[in-house]
Parts: sequence; C-alpha cells; structure tokens
Amino acid sequence: MVRPASEELIEKLAKSPLSGLARSLSIDVDSWVGVASSPLPVTCRLTPHRIDMDWTREILSQLGGKQIPWMTSTEAWVMPFSKGDFPDDYSKKMMAILHETGRITRQEAVSMLPPAVLEPNDCDLVLDTCAAPGSKATQLSELVPNGLVLANEPSSGRLNLLATNRGRLGISNMVIMQHDGRHIGRMPHPGIDGIVVDAPCSGSATTRKNREVWNEWTPKVGRSLFKLQVDIAFRAANLLKPGGRMVYSTCSLDPTENEAVVCEILQKCPWLELKKIDCERIFPGLTYHEGIDNWEILAEDGEVIEWEGTLPKVIGLSEQMLNPKQRNIAAPPLNYTMRVHQHDNDSGGFFVALFEHVSDRTPEGLAKSMIQKRKLERPAEALPVKQKGKHSNVKASDEVIDLICQKWGIERNNFSWFARGKRVNLSSNALSEKIFEPQVFNSKGDFWPGNNFHPLKVIHVGAPSFTDNKGEWRIKHESVETLRGHLNSNVFEIDKETFSSLILGDVPLTEEFVFPLPRGSCIVTYDEFLVPVWVAARVSLMIDKNEQEIIQMKLGISVKEGSE
Repeated sequence: MVRPASEELIEKLAKSPLSGLARSLSIDVDSWVGVASSPLPVTCRLTPHRIDMDWTREILSQLGGKQIPWMTSTEAWVMPFSKGDFPDDYSKKMMAILHETGRITRQEAVSMLPPAVLEPNDCDLVLDTCAAPGSKATQLSELVPNGLVLANEPSSGRLNLLATNRGRLGISNMVIMQHDGRHIGRMPHPGIDGIVVDAPCSGSATTRKNREVWNEWTPKVGRSLFKLQVDIAFRAANLLKPGGRMVYSTCSLDPTENEAVVCEILQKCPWLELKKIDCERIFPGLTYHEGIDNWEILAEDGEVIEWEGTLPKVIGLSEQMLNPKQRNIAAPPLNYTMRVHQHDNDSGGFFVALFEHVSDRTPEGLAKSMIQKRKLERPAEALPVKQKGKHSNVKASDEVIDLICQKWGIERNNFSWFARGKRVNLSSNALSEKIFEPQVFNSKGDFWPGNNFHPLKVIHVGAPSFTDNKGEWRIKHESVETLRGHLNSNVFEIDKETFSSLILGDVPLTEEFVFPLPRGSCIVTYDEFLVPVWVAARVSLMIDKNEQEIIQMKLGISVKEGSE
C-alpha cells in the first residue's frame, strides 16, 4: 500500500506557496494536498516485442501489478507499492532485475503522455530535445520501429544515463547527440517529422517523488525558466517540417511554464497551429483538465495579486507571462491543451500541448531553419567538416561488415553499420537515409557533404552490437534481442541439462563440451533462450548476473526469494 502523509504534514503543506498555486487553478486543495504529498506508486512500461513478454506480465501480476487502462499506445503497469516502500525484498529485487535486463522500464505514468500525444508514424524521424535520462526517448524508439529517434541531451553527465538506458533496452534506432536545446544543429531537408520538447521546469507537479519541491517552490522559480522553455521550443519549431507535429510538455502545474509558454510559441512561430489533443481516443478513461486562459499573477507566498491594468512589480515577471486578456492579445484555444493533476489518477502531474506546422504557411516545403535566407551569387561550396578522432562514429568498413555478416549469417542490408573505436554499432536504415547520407545546407546555400553527421554533434549511434577482440568479432549480450531473427550462423542448439549447467555457473573445458564449438564468440540456444558464450580453454557465459538469474527463474532452478 502507498502510505499517505500525516495529517499534521498535510495541514502544513496546505499553507505553502505551492498550495496557493493549486488554489489559483481552482483545484480542491483539501482533496489534492493529501495525494500530492503521498509517495508515488511505482509504474513501468513493458518492453514490446520481447519473446518473453507473457512471462514478464505474469511476474508483474504476481507482484500485485495492474495494467494502466488509459495508456493504450504503450503497455504500462502500476504496482501496489511506492519506490521507498516495497512490501518485501523479493518485490524490490524483481522490479530492479526486470528493469536492468530491459524487460520493463520504470517510468512515471504521466511521463508516458508526450510520446503518446505525438502519435508518430512508424517510419518517422523524431527528435527529443531534452532526452536524458531516456524514458521518453526510448518510448519514442519503440513507437517508430522503422524510423529514427534523435535523442538530444546537453549535459555530459546525463548523457551517460541516456546511453545506459539505450543499451539496457538494446535500442538500435536511436542517435544520441549533445547540443544546447536552443541551438540544435541543422538537419537534412525537409526537416523533422515529430518533436517532443519536454522542457526543463520547476517540477511543481513532482511533489510525490520530490518532497523538496514543497519547500523550494515559489512563483519566481517558474518565471526564471520561462525564457529557456520558449527558446528551446522555438528552435524545435524551426526544425519541424511542414505537416510535422511538436509536443510541448512539463511536469509543472504553473501556467507560467505551460499556457504562457504556449502563447509565446504561437506569437513567435506563426507557422504553427495549436491542435486539440483527442484525449478520449488516445487516453480512454484518463481524468484530465483542459488548459486555461485566465491564470492569475501570484506573489511569492502563493497569494493572488489583483490585476490593476499594469504589470505589477513582481520578481521575474514579464509581459509575456501574463494571460492573453492581460496582454491584450487574441487568446489561442488553450483548452486544446491538457492538464493532469496529482489526485486525478493517483499519479504525478503533467501538462501537454500539441502543435502542427501548417503546410500552407510554408510554401517552400521545408522546415523554417532549412530555408535558404539569401540567394548565392556564386556556386555553392562544401563546408569544412570536423576531423574525425578515435572516438568518432564512422561508417564501418566493408571488410569488417563482411567478416561479421559471414560469421553470424546477418543480412547486411537490414541495418546501418557504424564503428566507434573497436566497437560496431547497428542502427536502422533510416539513420543512413535520413541523417547520415544527405547533404546539409546552411542558411547561405553552402553545404556540409553527405556521408557525415556534421553539423550535428553525435555521441552514440545505434546499439553497440559487436566488439573486436583481437580480430574476433564478439557479439554483445545487450544486442542479442535486437538480432534475434537475424542470426543465421554460429548459433548452436544444446540440451536442457547442458544449458542449465552453464546457467548455474559451470565453466566446462572445451574438449569436455557436448560437441565441438568454434573458438571465440558464439551463441548457444535452448528453447527460447539465446546466450552468448566465449570459447577458449573453457566455455564461458557472456551475460550479466541479472540475466543469468532471470534465466534460472524461467528454467525453475535455484531461485531464492530475496537472495542477493
């Protein structure tokens, strides 16, 4: 059970500036504050297309989990406990091990809203402007299996989280790049099909997982982020192709970070149109609220400042943060946007808006940033490309691709092949077709040559799949699920007894194995299982302890509840 806050704490929190914000939004604070101060139930997203999805569902169900009925584009589950209040060690361990082995992704239920609202087509090029730690970016990757996700993250530290989540799930149709969201590099024509701008925000709706918000939030916090939020969304809007769609979202209740930003985006981007989110179809049964156009100005204590016709002297407040009537501008249909409050669905809070680049407003047929600003009076010139280093992502050589394909029986045309150091990564063909091969033009009409990522700062490409071990291309365990169905050589079926002994930790001498295996990297299989091994003097498993324990459980051998 998720335990509520004490009555004493609830009474104290009801007097906070954050509760003042809730009152200004006509939220029933008596109903809201108790839920908004209670721990958040653990929720997760089931990884699609895994061969053992039914087994994972059974485990989640045994732990008391229930499918979230209103999330239809992604299979999501809610558990009967919070992160800090697992009923026993077994439940805590199983949730961790299912996540670490890529069978589920722990993610707030409301965090799944933006990708679902975007509704990308399965071949789309999609951008996540603020992608770390990667829950939405990986969700988008699952929604565009034949497309490509550009996962952008400016922070070097947070890039590692993003790369870890990509690797944990074995995702190949993702490119991780590092740009300030306000200055993401130009793209090939015609631009990006779909964009998610989950903007940095005050987190005023994250009270259930971040208790400090109650103590730290005041209206000036949201105001301090307004310009950054608008600037990131403005750059994204300039990368969006005609007909493309863009989602703007925050985990904030504050209209300054939500509806006010939407108004300013529409003022700055007349080619965009606000679209009504069809919540009843996309999220059947979800309790939500329409966006508002009459938000109040708040003092630092959360009390409403009466509007007297002029901009009051309030910390960080600018005219752009006022509501449309106060700004004396025509109000866009802000009721097309959606709000979710913490007590509506026993979840966190969220805000989502959906925009579309109206094709008729850009007759050039290109994203605004791709349109040539002035006519060249000379032939177009190739622009310089940054010199490649040992950590650069480059096209894998034909020799290396041939060696891997011959060893593993992979059809090379099914993937895009890239090398980074001693590693070969596989990605979708959409990467080559949409990003790597085309030329990219600057505003003057000069161009960066094709077969290059420049001017994008690309850090990671696709899924790390093979590693060069002294000329032997060893398959990486994280890529096995991606490659399932593509491996036609170097895979050897063994009996249950031999497989079980390996999974239990046996490391047999090569000459004592049931039949000869080729030296180096190969895969042994029993039933649904594909397990990489390394063959030298002995036959050794090449999987981590978590996957090893999962397989033991599924085989019904040597499992102890709560064991470490």
